[in-house]
Amino acid sequence: MGGRYLGAAAWRPALVRQLAVMTGVLALLAPGLIQRLQTVDIPAIWAAVARVPLADWALALVATLASYLAVAGYDRTMHRHLATGIDPGRAGRAGVSALAIGQMVGLGVLSGALVRWRMLPDLGATGALRLSGAVSASFLWAWAVLTLAALWVLPAPVGVPAAPVLMAALLGPAVLGPILRVSWAPNLLTMLNILGLSAMDCLAACIALWAVLPGAVGFGDLVPVFLLALGAGLLSGAPGGIGAFELVLLAGLPGLDLPRVLAATLAWRLVYLALPAGVGAVLALRSGPRKPVSAARPMPRTPPPEAALIGQGGLAWHPQGFVAGRTPHALVALTGGVDPAAMRRAARAEGRVPVLYKLSARQAVAARRQGFRLLPVAVEAWLDPARFCDGGAGRAGLRRKLRRAESAGVKAALDLSPDRQACARVNAAWVRARGRERGFSMGRFAVGRLGDDPTIVARQHGCVVGFATFLAGWEGGQPVWVLDLLRPDPAAPDGTAQAMIRAALAAARAAGVARLSLAAVPISAVPGEAGLIARLERRLCPRAGDGLWQFKAGFAPDWQRRYIAAPGWLSLAVGGAEIARAVLRPAPDMRETPRCDAEYEFASASAAWQGKGSFATEGPDP
Repeated sequence: MGGRYLGAAAWRPALVRQLAVMTGVLALLAPGLIQRLQTVDIPAIWAAVARVPLADWALALVATLASYLAVAGYDRTMHRHLATGIDPGRAGRAGVSALAIGQMVGLGVLSGALVRWRMLPDLGATGALRLSGAVSASFLWAWAVLTLAALWVLPAPVGVPAAPVLMAALLGPAVLGPILRVSWAPNLLTMLNILGLSAMDCLAACIALWAVLPGAVGFGDLVPVFLLALGAGLLSGAPGGIGAFELVLLAGLPGLDLPRVLAATLAWRLVYLALPAGVGAVLALRSGPRKPVSAARPMPRTPPPEAALIGQGGLAWHPQGFVAGRTPHALVALTGGVDPAAMRRAARAEGRVPVLYKLSARQAVAARRQGFRLLPVAVEAWLDPARFCDGGAGRAGLRRKLRRAESAGVKAALDLSPDRQACARVNAAWVRARGRERGFSMGRFAVGRLGDDPTIVARQHGCVVGFATFLAGWEGGQPVWVLDLLRPDPAAPDGTAQAMIRAALAAARAAGVARLSLAAVPISAVPGEAGLIARLERRLCPRAGDGLWQFKAGFAPDWQRRYIAAPGWLSLAVGGAEIARAVLRPAPDMRETPRCDAEYEFASASAAWQGKGSFATEGPDP
């Protein structure tokens, strides 16, 4: 978020805007309010406040407490969305204090930012201002939706025939933002949470006013008028919304005279604004230094193969110790063996649902015991480099392909310093022939990192006709290679891809690699598979994975199922759909950032496995 103090320049535009709005609104309202106040008996108003029954004060206090509990949850939600990393308890207390003081003194965005900066110094001045602006903007959005709903459903002083259309216009961005990949837009879970907490906040505040409002005003009659008055007070920026709030109440409740309304609003401000502002000031003054947080788990010296994908713009090393991918509504763990309970907590801290992707059968059983729902999504092809040979009836087709490549003069071998420009030309030709590259959990070509991982290059008479890259990592304490990119030139001789895999097996055997994966094949490509995802994939993309299955089956590998898991069927469907979209239609602006960059991992230093030529040379952690 950027916790550095950037000077008064970061605050001056917001201050000027807020002062201009407040001055303009007060200038419009002041003449009418002054004219009406000339006939008011001030001692009579205080006497009316004193006559409010004790039970009504108690109800107003309980409603005020409920309202500020919603405010605390609201601030925690925005902290999750902005990924501030602030402890939820501190975030909630700062939010309550900021709102209580901001409503009392006016200029809510700026005064709230100052209180948050005081109580959360690790945000920095700009971060506090950004958070305060996000809180105010999102609350105004929720207030507009709730007000339109109230004007549509409840008795209202003014009719709004277009209320449903306006509500749809306001709710549309909440749905379309994640779909259109607007980076700053909260996801649908966050927006629903904001809407629910705002409803609790506004209704509780209305109950607090209704409790001290004399006369027979029905609660259903008061709600739409109160929401309009609340919005007018907020938009005015005046302390406590004074002036605008009263004028809207008087206009919406013509049966009440001015002294009764002023007595009720005064009592309401005492219990709903003044008392919380005092508590908030005490909390702000007593706020201490930041509590130490538990240290993040750095990337191990023996990372999983998926860690080699970090730096492609979509994946990162999570502080809880796994390779994480983020979709609009899901936090996805791509590292097997993640504790499902810890994964739930990590996802909740980001306002997302937890999704475990490509689990082994054993890991899937453990997730099911924790209440996760499961579906098979793929099968992965594994080979043992030490025992692999071309013989056997199951590899007859492989031998034919290899002979064709050999007779055409194709030679493939591990290359520690591949010709990057030649490989880039091959990759460009492959993309033109096959369409766009995949993303998310699947590697994408980056010329700057070519050679950082095991790279097999195929040449024909000295010219590069293909290359293959592998993700080097560890699984179960053993070094493994996982196929990442397989890029034969479309004009390369038949059997070039098979020759590169055989060369990779030979290089892996020489490096002491225990297992080599040919990566996964969609579950729909498995002959005879009749599961839900297999049937759905065959309907949407008929025969999409048949070629992959045929190619990998030629090596007679050991097939292992891979699963997707989430806490419920709805979260499983949403997470699975978003993963599929991220894989099939990745963001086009992939950055070639080094894996050791702090933006993508939390390790303090580069691991030995990242060096060129050091594939699987380190032993497992003790």
